[in-house]
Amino acid sequence: MSGLRTAEGLGTTARTRRCKECDCQLSRYNQEVYCSSCLRGRHATAPVTLRVPEQVWDVPEVRLALAERDFGRLCTLVRTLGHLRQDDMVTLTGLSQSFLSMLETGARRLTNIDRIVQLLAGLKVPLELTGPILRPAEPPQLVGAAPARLLGPVT
Repeated sequence: MSGLRTAEGLGTTARTRRCKECDCQLSRYNQEVYCSSCLRGRHATAPVTLRVPEQVWDVPEVRLALAERDFGRLCTLVRTLGHLRQDDMVTLTGLSQSFLSMLETGARRLTNIDRIVQLLAGLKVPLELTGPILRPAEPPQLVGAAPARLLGPVT
């Protein structure tokens, strides 16, 4: 064993510290009880409410992009003005990061009506900017109809 040195070979009683969460071996320079990967995960999972700030919808360029149905430009503007990352946009809209990237660069166009509705609903674009056609379908409500009594009167 010419090149290998172990704690036993040195005669020391070095105790191997392990991460409290994933049980991996901690670096001797790490003073925490968690490894760096678990610490990153703990910070990343802090409760954050993602949303597009309301003032974004007042910007003329955003309104123009919506009016022209330029969804790539819309995504770029919303992301930059709302201080969001593409990953945040993925969480909001449910569209893939690669698709959003291609949409923003112009490599892809958004033409599928279901995806358009998904994008606009995820960004919570105000109704006055999109119109009712580009909104998710809501269950029909009967106006002025009395509720049906299937089981008879409630006592």
